[in-house]
Amino acid sequence: MIDRQRIYAVNATASLLGLEPGMDPASARALAGENPLQLLPRDPGMESKALESLCCWAYGITPHLYPFRDDCLMLEIGGSLKLFGGSDAILRHCRQGLAGRGYSADIALGITPLAAWAFSHTSQGNSSSKDYSQREQLENLSLQTLEPLHEQFLALQRSGFSTLGEILALPSASLSRRCGSQFRELLQHLSGEVIAPPVHFEPPSCFADSYPLGYPVRNQDELGPALEQLLTSLDDYLRQRQLQTQQIIWHFSGLNNYRESLSVRTSEARTPRQDWYRLTRLRLERQPFAQEVELVQLRADQLESAQPTSGDLFRQASQSTSTSQLVDLLSNRLGSQAVNSLHHRDAHLPEHSSSSAPSGTTSPLRPGNTAQRPFWLLSEPEPLRHEGQALLFWGSHLELIYGPERIEDGWWENSTSRDYFVARNTQGQRFWVFHERRQQRWFMQGFFA
Repeated sequence: MIDRQRIYAVNATASLLGLEPGMDPASARALAGENPLQLLPRDPGMESKALESLCCWAYGITPHLYPFRDDCLMLEIGGSLKLFGGSDAILRHCRQGLAGRGYSADIALGITPLAAWAFSHTSQGNSSSKDYSQREQLENLSLQTLEPLHEQFLALQRSGFSTLGEILALPSASLSRRCGSQFRELLQHLSGEVIAPPVHFEPPSCFADSYPLGYPVRNQDELGPALEQLLTSLDDYLRQRQLQTQQIIWHFSGLNNYRESLSVRTSEARTPRQDWYRLTRLRLERQPFAQEVELVQLRADQLESAQPTSGDLFRQASQSTSTSQLVDLLSNRLGSQAVNSLHHRDAHLPEHSSSSAPSGTTSPLRPGNTAQRPFWLLSEPEPLRHEGQALLFWGSHLELIYGPERIEDGWWENSTSRDYFVARNTQGQRFWVFHERRQQRWFMQGFFA
C-alpha cells in the first residue's frame, strides 16, 4: 500500500522480500524483482469504515471506547474486568476477535490511554503479565516512541533528552515556558496526573459491515466463513442494542463495478444467527453469481426494539416456532410469492373478510368475533336447491340447528341483508348457510371441520 509515493504498509510476503514502510515504489519494485508486486493506493475512507466496524465489535467489551490517531482503538476495560474474569481473559478475547475478523494488532495495557498507546509501540506491550500502571514503566519510555504524539518530543530528543522520565523531572513552569501549555497538558494526560472523562461510544443506528475475501470467489461454498463472520457481527450488534430485524440485505462486489444484491426476509424478527445463515445459503442457490466476488457486505436497516418472549415451561419447541421456520424455508427456496397466508380484512360480508398475501408481508387482522364461523369459506356463495320446504346439498337434506345471525352491508351501493344459520346434513356434517332476505334465496357459505 502506498501513500504520497511512499510505501505505507506491507504484508508478510512483501516484508520477507525486504520491503518496508517509507520506501519509494521504485526501490520496492527493484527488491521484488520477478516476484509479482501489487501497489495499492491507500484509502483513508475504507480505513475509517474498518475502524468504525471494529468500534461496533468492541462495544461488546466496553461502552467506553473511541478511535485514536486513525489507526488505533482505545478501550477502557476497568469496568469489564469482573465480567470477563480479568485482564488476561479480555486480551485473549480481543486477539481472538481481531484474528477472526482478519486483523492483527499490537495490544497493550496502560493506566492512561496515551500510556497504553505508547506501550503498544514497545516490547512492553507484548506481555500482559507486567503491571503497566507503575510509574517506572512510563519513565523508561523513549522519546523516539512518543514522537508521533507531539513535535516537542523530537525537539527535546535533539536537546539531549532520551526518556520520558527525564522530561517529567523538569520543573513544570520552565517546561511550560519552553514547550507550551498544550505540551504540558499532554504530559499530564500521559502520566495520569489528569484523567480524561470516559468517552461513551454510540453505535450507528443501522448495521453495516463488510468482509474482504482477499481473492476472487465464484463458488458459493467458499463464502461460508464470510457469511458466518458478518452474521456474528450482526448478532452482536442486535444483542448490544436490544434490537431485532426481519430483513437483511447482502451486497456482493467484484471487479469492473460488478455488484449483486440479495434480500433475505423472515416471518419472525427474533431469528437466530444459524437460521439467517441457512436462509442465505438457500437464496444463493437460486441466484448464482455472474462474475467473481471479492467483497461481501451485510446491511440491516429495518430495525425495531426487541420484544421479550416467554419460553415454554418444559423447554419444548412450540408449534408456532416450527411453523415460522417452515414458512421461511419455503419462501426463500421457492420465492416469496409462492408461499401465501390468509389475512382478515375489515369487512362484514364473509366472502370479503379474508384475503391471501405473501407470507410475512402484512400483519393479519384478528376478527372481533369468531363464534360459529367455519374454517373453510367458499370464494363465492353457492345457491342451494329446494325440495318443498327442505334444503338440499350434495343430495342430502339440511337441518338448521343454530341461528339466525343477521349480517347487513353495502347500504351505500348494493344493499345486502342475510340471515346466517348453522346447518347439519344426515351424515352429521355441519355447514354455514344463509337466507338472502331481498332475493328470498338460500346459499351455501362454508364448511365446518
